[in-house]
Amino acid sequence: MLTPRFELEQDAEFVLLRVHAPHVRPDEGELVIEGHTVRIYLKPYFLRLTFHQRLTEDGREHASYDATEGVLSVRLPKETRGEAFTGLGMLSELLRKPAPPKAAPRIEVIGSSDTGDGAEGGPDGEGDEEEDDEWADPNELLAFEAEAEQAFPSLLQPAARYGFNDAFSGLFTGLEGEELLQLANPEGASKCERRQQRLRAEAQAFDEDHYMADFMEGQTEGSAARAALAFVPWWREQAAPAMREHEGIANGGGASVAAPAVEATAFADGSPVGWSDEEKDQLLQLPRKEMLLSRVEASRALCGLADVLYGYCYDVRTTEGEHTCESGWTVRVLSSQLSWLDAPVSPAEAAATSVRRALCFPLVRHWGLAHAVLADVSAMLRLGKRAVLRALLSIHRLMLAAEYGYLLNRCLVDEFAVWVQQTPERRLLRLADALGAAAPAKEAIGWPLAQYEALAMEEEEGESEGEGEDESSSSGEVSGGEEGEGGAAAPPAQRQPLIEELGETRHEETCGMELEGKGTLV
Repeated sequence: MLTPRFELEQDAEFVLLRVHAPHVRPDEGELVIEGHTVRIYLKPYFLRLTFHQRLTEDGREHASYDATEGVLSVRLPKETRGEAFTGLGMLSELLRKPAPPKAAPRIEVIGSSDTGDGAEGGPDGEGDEEEDDEWADPNELLAFEAEAEQAFPSLLQPAARYGFNDAFSGLFTGLEGEELLQLANPEGASKCERRQQRLRAEAQAFDEDHYMADFMEGQTEGSAARAALAFVPWWREQAAPAMREHEGIANGGGASVAAPAVEATAFADGSPVGWSDEEKDQLLQLPRKEMLLSRVEASRALCGLADVLYGYCYDVRTTEGEHTCESGWTVRVLSSQLSWLDAPVSPAEAAATSVRRALCFPLVRHWGLAHAVLADVSAMLRLGKRAVLRALLSIHRLMLAAEYGYLLNRCLVDEFAVWVQQTPERRLLRLADALGAAAPAKEAIGWPLAQYEALAMEEEEGESEGEGEDESSSSGEVSGGEEGEGGAAAPPAQRQPLIEELGETRHEETCGMELEGKGTLV
């Protein structure tokens, strides 16, 4: 049976369903409404949707078929009039078959004592959502993983695990020589080895001359950095002014304050959120499964989501919304997961790693731009699941441009797209706040960026003074003799020793990060 393309709206009394089913016989169709579920059979199409709220079959239901457009329009009565149905845009989640009811336990608990560990926190196991300590300690997680790796001899170690929730292995067997990943041996490198190799590669890729050149170019009108900063991406256009006021990072302020996410059928400014036909087809093709993650796994998944979204936001800004043939590479190289299969374990690490990689690999390596993109990720998260899902669907299409890019979709992008539809909006808001509070300072990146910027400014001033003396010499104000100490030749002569000294400092700091512990960029 075929799953048709469909869209949903709602009013106070009905859920309005439009199903695209051309060339069918509507008189042979069947409509069944049972509580949370509606089933439509219209040969050769079959559609089953499961809502969070309940429907009712009370005679008000109605279906009509437009043979010209091939569209079946159905009115589904709500059991509670005026109730707002949530999740109408999460098409993959609506299509997922509901889990069967749990069997009654065979062991009856007649008494228990409160252990005080707060493992469940409530009857539904959701109490951990209200805890202040949302994010697990990254050092404890990495220490646990290191101990687990050391517990087995090398010949007895299990296959390397990677991807969403470390659920995949063997996908990249035989592709070691391909350029899809920066990681040379994806199937043989452990988590600790992947992180160490990534940090070394970033240290080698950082180019102080490139950084200083982009820093100085960013001071001028019409530069690529200024154009990217001035561009307003779609998630900013669709954000409400109230949300913009809450974003501390966007205008250089402090930590952000949570604003309510808009979920139903519009973004914060009330503009409708409709999926394009291409996006609908993508949503229908996503796996229909339930993601069961522990609290620690869910917190790590949120950090990984921020890591993937960062590259997308950077590309949209630098291309002014028009993706290029290099867009897929940009998204991959800025994500530690899509390039090294190395997932961040805290919001602080996700923020620092993203900014760090934005200063190493893309064409425009500008500190202000790197921070603006981090603020973009927070803004997108505040718009809610629909905005995040739209970005993930776009990333999916960009990955397909690369050979074997579908493997990255399979183990990461598609999994995030399924999981985010099942994630409470409040988790995205907390991640947005955590990223805002964790925006890294220049000193936390591992390179003496402030000193490089000061050196670039000194060179610029020296060149300006040299040009002024050359002009005065040509006008006859200065004749003969040697150049003074302020001449144009002095800064280049002084530059190289300082560059070497800063480079040695950068090397020592990077080595320190590798030796102190894996992933201490938190």
